[in-house]
Amino acid sequence: MHKSIPTEILDNSPVPILVVELTEDSLNHAIIYSNKAFIDSIGWSLEEIPDKNHWWKKAYPDPSYQKVVENLWELSMESADLKNDSYVTITVNIMTKFNGVKRFNVHTELQSTLKDGYYVVKFEEITQLND
Repeated sequence: MHKSIPTEILDNSPVPILVVELTEDSLNHAIIYSNKAFIDSIGWSLEEIPDKNHWWKKAYPDPSYQKVVENLWELSMESADLKNDSYVTITVNIMTKFNGVKRFNVHTELQSTLKDGYYVVKFEEITQLND
């Protein structure tokens, strides 16, 4: 983890979290941190998902569904009020490493609360109620 990023609060969060480093010359941003809740719930290690491109291949292995998520993301970004909204949220199915597909609300920061040049992605699992 980058020593300049404060992760103490993130380490103990029960919510799965990734920290991503913005890369000015690329849309393939580096994933530099995952908390224990992310590993416990989703399972992918930083070695397996070092950047956005690797994440998309692991989380959305079906190319057709990748396109659906990409379109959903683009629509969400277009409708976001970049001055007033702190997060963009999309609801997607994510392939976990050990537990198959789970459904999540994925909240991506629009303006960093950690440090300029980095943003947080939070994963809120949606649990289905059994009838």
